[in-house]
Amino acid sequence: MSYGENISKKHANDQISQSVKDSGLSQGVFWITDLDDIRNNTCYCFPIPCTPDGVNTGDTSHLDAKSGATYNHEKLWSRLPSELTHNRPFDHYPRGRVQIRNGKAVIFLNPNIATEEVKDFIIGEFHLTSENGIHSVSVKADGSSHYMCHLDQSK
Repeated sequence: MSYGENISKKHANDQISQSVKDSGLSQGVFWITDLDDIRNNTCYCFPIPCTPDGVNTGDTSHLDAKSGATYNHEKLWSRLPSELTHNRPFDHYPRGRVQIRNGKAVIFLNPNIATEEVKDFIIGEFHLTSENGIHSVSVKADGSSHYMCHLDQSK
């Protein structure tokens, strides 16, 4: 391979990387603290730019899960200002996660927030669209203790 071919391939890869960044396609974590006005939850969405194959792009040094590839809800919540957390524990509000693999997005979330309105909100916030290479979006209402919140304690 010649030097010119290397430059061309690098330029093409740079263009693809920039396209991914510009698209806003992301995976990551979120909380839903306001079901009455879903738009008030934007500041509780923590997207991680990625490719349609779920490969993170850009700086990932701030990601704190054991895998190093995403956020840990509890650790992230502990770093947020009290204006956002209202001095509540990380598991007070219903929460979820977006994972992307092979052009498929899966939204894992607490069953109390498994509504079409929340799904549409998350699709918008994480840019889970066909234009960004996402072929399907599914919702997994996870009733396990992992996603439990205060709403589950009253049941």
